[in-house]
Amino acid sequence: MNQSKISVRYAKALFEFALERGVLETVIADVKLLSKSLVEIAELAEVFQNPIVKPSKKKSFVSALLTGKVCKETIDFLNLVIANNREIYIQDILRNVLDIYRKKAGITAVTLTSAAPLSAEQQSSIVDLVKKGKNTEVELQTNVDSSLLGGFVLRIEDMQYDASVKTRLKQVKNELMTNK
Repeated sequence: MNQSKISVRYAKALFEFALERGVLETVIADVKLLSKSLVEIAELAEVFQNPIVKPSKKKSFVSALLTGKVCKETIDFLNLVIANNREIYIQDILRNVLDIYRKKAGITAVTLTSAAPLSAEQQSSIVDLVKKGKNTEVELQTNVDSSLLGGFVLRIEDMQYDASVKTRLKQVKNELMTNK
C-alpha cells in the first residue's frame, strides 16, 4: 500500500473518531504539539522510526511521555498506530490530520520565511492581506532563514511568492550570464 494512502486513511480515522467523541479541538491541539515535538526533538522521532525498539516498549514510552499532556484518545490512537506497525508514518499522519482539519474549518496555512524576524505588526499586515485575498482564516507559521539575505518567501498552501534578495540576485546573475 502506498505510504500516502496509509497516512491519509489513519488521519481520516483519527479526525472522524475525534469528531464523533466531541474532542476534535483537543485532539487537534495534541496533534500540533506532537507534530512540533517530532520536528524539534530528533530522538523522539527516532524512537518511532526505529524498527529494533519493540512495539510494547514504544507503547510504554508513549504512555509515560504523554499521559497528562494529551488526551486519552490521542494516546489510544498512537497505540493503535504502533500496534499496526505504522509508526513510521506518524509524521505524515499528523500532517494529514492538520490538513483535513484546516480544510473542514476553512483555514489557510501560510508559511512566512524571512531573513530576519518580523514584527507583530508586519506579520499582522501579511495575515490581513491573505485573509482578504483568500477570504478565509489564516494560520501563520514564521521561520527565519538568514541565507535569504533580505526580503521574505511567502507560501500560501501550494503557491509561493519569493521576494527574497537571494532569489533576486540569482535572477540578475542568470540574466548577466545569458546576455554575454
